Amino acid sequence: MPRFAPGQTDLFAPSVEAAADPAPPARPPLEELADLLAELRATERLPWASLNVAMAVEQHYLGLARNAGAEGQKLAAAIMDEAERLFAADEREAMKR
Repeated sequence: MPRFAPGQTDLFAPSVEAAADPAPPARPPLEELADLLAELRATERLPWASLNVAMAVEQHYLGLARNAGAEGQKLAAAIMDEAERLFAADEREAMKR
């Protein structure tokens, strides 16, 4: 019985393609974080259609903050404060309905 099926490569053989360096981000993380903070500060309602989208955005900016160092952490904390403000406003509005 052959060890490999025809056309199947050896899983442990060195890769033919060299691993490419990841592409640099389209925008610097600090710039993207600052823009998100400005957007949240300028609005009175949640800019996201659902909690799932809000959670995805949260994971994205937390990842950006990890890559941006101390300044990124400060921006992420401010973004979280603004998001909490908007969530609280959304809850108050839902209670009025």
